[in-house]
Amino acid sequence: MRQDVIHNLDVQLCAMRCERDELRQIVTELKANLGVVLLHDIRFDTGTGTLQFARAEAGEIPLPTRVQIHPEDARQLARLAETSHVSIELRLAGDQRTSVMLILRECQGGTRWTSGAMARVREPRHMVEAMCSRARLADLGTQASTLGHELRQPLFTIAMANENLRLMLAAPEPSKCQMEQAIERIAEQVARAQTIIARTLSYAKGAQAEAGGTDMAGAMRNAIKFLDGLFAMTGIVVEQRQPDLAAPAGLCPIEAEQVFVNVLRNAVDSIQARRQAGWTGEGRIVVEFAVADGEVRCVIADNGAGLAQGAAQTVFRPFFTTKAKEGTGLGLYICEQILAAAEGTIHLLPGKVEGARVEIRLPLGGDTACSDVVAC
Repeated sequence: MRQDVIHNLDVQLCAMRCERDELRQIVTELKANLGVVLLHDIRFDTGTGTLQFARAEAGEIPLPTRVQIHPEDARQLARLAETSHVSIELRLAGDQRTSVMLILRECQGGTRWTSGAMARVREPRHMVEAMCSRARLADLGTQASTLGHELRQPLFTIAMANENLRLMLAAPEPSKCQMEQAIERIAEQVARAQTIIARTLSYAKGAQAEAGGTDMAGAMRNAIKFLDGLFAMTGIVVEQRQPDLAAPAGLCPIEAEQVFVNVLRNAVDSIQARRQAGWTGEGRIVVEFAVADGEVRCVIADNGAGLAQGAAQTVFRPFFTTKAKEGTGLGLYICEQILAAAEGTIHLLPGKVEGARVEIRLPLGGDTACSDVVAC
């Protein structure tokens, strides 16, 4: 009887050892395939977005290490301060294909935890590309109206230049210089439309936008030049203060110009609306740049009709428009999306005396290369 008990115990111990070995093998495979790391003394620096910890591998001397978290996900982790049990998926800075699952336990106050684990998750390359491709196609579906809105601006200038050419040809003594200017304007706007289309096709194919930046004051000059005909036709004066100020920000030139063109056209529409209500004053738009505290600030102020109640919040919604027959309701929505991608902001505010003003803020940085898209 005693020998039977001992035998049974031996069998159970053997089974437990086998299970332990199997579990150890499973853990080893998980570590190899998912990059599981056991951690202790975990600290997150909310200012720099750096996660610092010591490795807690059995049989090894704990080695402190650190990883840089993607800025957007770093803000999410910062909001979990004082939370005892945390489970969150994070992207690493500079590595969009890799994410980590972070588990944290026993908060020691603020953004410090006693222990945890981190698993690096890699999706198969073909799966990532397939998901990104489908996401881009979905985006392009919603961008169809936006693309049409963007193309209307160069087409508008082409139509104006074409009409000027027709009138010049009908004149008794057509000016060769003016005709050449009109032809050049048409050619430049055709190039601009082609650039917009190429950007959309590039996105559809998954091409990444070129890194770099734009001199925002220079982009404003291009946008003002682009709308010269409209300002002349409506009798509106545009004053750009500090036009030569170096104000580099991380947007591509066509995006920066597109933002300014949308804002300037809205200012023109507001001034025209005030005139339709009986006002007979001189239409005026003032553009002012400032660089301070690590950011570029641009204010575009007009003396138009001003803001309707609640308009400051609703104008940035897609398809919201106060121009029932002409507006698409996408202009300021496009501006907000472009600026948000560069960690910038745009706000619509009442004018200090009359009209309204738009305030744009962007982090200072990027190259100051001039735009290769010449706006008329």
